[in-house]
Amino acid sequence: MAALTAIREVALAQARELARRGRLAEAGELLDEAYHDTEPDTAYLDLRARVHAQQGDLARADECWAQAQRLSPENTEYAAARRRIARMRTGRRLPPILAAGIAGLLVGAVVTALLTGGDDEKPPAAATAAPSAPAPSLASAEDVLTGLDVTMPGVRARRTPGEITVTFDRGLFAGDTTLTRDGRALLARLADRLKPQAGRLRLTVLGHTDDQPLRAGGPYAGNMELAEARAATVREVLHERAAVPTAAVTVSALGPAVPPNRGRAARTVSIRISAV
Repeated sequence: MAALTAIREVALAQARELARRGRLAEAGELLDEAYHDTEPDTAYLDLRARVHAQQGDLARADECWAQAQRLSPENTEYAAARRRIARMRTGRRLPPILAAGIAGLLVGAVVTALLTGGDDEKPPAAATAAPSAPAPSLASAEDVLTGLDVTMPGVRARRTPGEITVTFDRGLFAGDTTLTRDGRALLARLADRLKPQAGRLRLTVLGHTDDQPLRAGGPYAGNMELAEARAATVREVLHERAAVPTAAVTVSALGPAVPPNRGRAARTVSIRISAV
């Protein structure tokens, strides 16, 4: 039970980070996978509602907050969020052209209050805030990722705005934190692709495991600890081979939650690459 709770806590943290980056579909998928075999708790329902709200799906957001309200009636934030949604949905009863415009503004501005728990009676600051200017280095950062080719046999690269997610077709580890020969070779080739831009990259290495419990008395208390140790192993390889600064690499663990592969192939990591 404790291990399952830890997995969900990690999934919640990762989903929050994905949502902050605007990767809403991935955040929703991660949450749903982590909670697919159990009754949802308020932490899941609240974050899932926020993701739905950011996506503009106010009906489903309201359903999630209503369920959270039933589980925790003393929590006033859920009721406040539902009142905001009721006001937002009321605006959609206007003529179609006006309703569409106002709904877009509401989702873009008022949702900020839903996500930050703003005062229920005050207009959200985002509604009057001037749009921020793009960072001067944004174009060059995008150029770094555009010119970064990490696709090779055994490696899958999925590009989203501002990030490349790298996964591997096979498991990288023979057991615990020992890399297979093929795994070390794949990481070496990947590091060679990263090295020319090593000073411009920021990496997040996520450790994965299969769903088998670890033997008692082993070096790791559970799959989460093993997953984090695997991520740290890969961080060191990339640091040594690609000269990526250790401070630019974050390690985290998903353990057996939402693995990129199944079975022995789940003994791996995922790497998220962004530019600075």
